[in-house]
Amino acid sequence: MKRALLVLEILLVLVSVTVLAYVARVWREARATQVQGRAEIYRAAPGSAPLRAPAPLAEGTVLGEIAIPRLGVSRVILEGTEPGTLRRAVGHIRGTAMPGQPGNIALAGHRDTYFRPLRNIRIGDEVILRTAAGAAVYRVHSTQIVRPDNVEVLNNTQSDTLTLVTCYPFRYIGPAPERFIVRAVKTPAPVSDKTS
Repeated sequence: MKRALLVLEILLVLVSVTVLAYVARVWREARATQVQGRAEIYRAAPGSAPLRAPAPLAEGTVLGEIAIPRLGVSRVILEGTEPGTLRRAVGHIRGTAMPGQPGNIALAGHRDTYFRPLRNIRIGDEVILRTAAGAAVYRVHSTQIVRPDNVEVLNNTQSDTLTLVTCYPFRYIGPAPERFIVRAVKTPAPVSDKTS
């Protein structure tokens, strides 16, 4: 019996060390993506041409940065929503307008990492979308909770819109049954280089 308990104890320690090493690796990878992505965005020449996508961009390509000053959020945006991409950054949902282009730009992020602060978002909050071409200011005008199969929120819009998507409820354990949607409309307000 004592031998079995010793073996079990050793196995539990090994599993714990393995899990901690995995979490540390994922965290380092995500942190490196955020730092490198910001460097890439800010290294680009101001006023360069807006991002155009004649062909599909590779999954994980740096597109820009999203900031919500009141919530203290500043996250890099990568192309795509594959699990590896969303582990490292906020993802641009393919088929929606590209950041920096007119229409409905849709971004997705995990509720327990990058988009966790959205639980405190308010109507009127400022959202800044920065690309190599410059920055644009959006104001939150609505939030809603929808079923995962309700993809109408991704449809193109007449006005320049930013749609943020994350799982809901925020404190749910396991695959969440709903989606939390934040809608923001572009404003004519200029953005200073110091805004982040």
